[in-house]
Amino acid sequence: MLPILYQNHELIIYSYPLLMGLGWGFGYQIFFAKTDLSWKFSQIIFWGLFISSWIGAKLLFFLTTKEIHQTALTQASFWTGGGFVFYGGLILSIVFLSFYKSFKLPLTLNTLWALLSALTLGHAIGRLGCLLAGCCFGAPTELWWGINLHGANRHPTQILESLGLTLISLMVVKSKPSLKSAAIYFMGYGILRFGIECLRGDEIRGLWGMFSPSQWMSFGLILFGLTLIVFNQNKPVEEFVHK
Repeated sequence: MLPILYQNHELIIYSYPLLMGLGWGFGYQIFFAKTDLSWKFSQIIFWGLFISSWIGAKLLFFLTTKEIHQTALTQASFWTGGGFVFYGGLILSIVFLSFYKSFKLPLTLNTLWALLSALTLGHAIGRLGCLLAGCCFGAPTELWWGINLHGANRHPTQILESLGLTLISLMVVKSKPSLKSAAIYFMGYGILRFGIECLRGDEIRGLWGMFSPSQWMSFGLILFGLTLIVFNQNKPVEEFVHK
């Protein structure tokens, strides 16, 4: 655990925001290298997704975290500090893209594939920030892969998720763009995240019945991926984009 990478008097470099920023930075480079939209519309999409995902991740963190003060939403430190739930960001990002598309603004196949490539790799980098910050940690274990965090050897959940996301990213990049291929991400990450949640040791978000909030959302993501496969066999993404 290394929450502070460098400190010299008033200059402090925190690992979590640094890795999170790097994730977005790499995502930005990948997106603009692959998209075929104009600079104007690419900027609208990228920064719209940045803002919507930030708000969504913060709101879901607020809604699913136990013992968080009800006045947190009115505090600047809540919005600018740590504490994000990925699924909240993903949900509000999809809402933004739907809103963007409702205005009949341009959205191409290459742009969607660029977004998916940027998302998976950026997310993988961000999880390494979680590792250094000591958040999203695993439950105690005696297995060989245990890493020492918070006074115990724990499952390396952050590393496992980062590796899984990297693998999914490679699969997406090498696959032929289609709705069936897009399901690789939705189902792949849903399965990965559900399994990671089984190994998590941070219990600040509690349970919704038998499962954590993220596990329920993983079920939804897997179901969405299955729906794409069953009802859109071999359809090109262009058909979805231009509906």
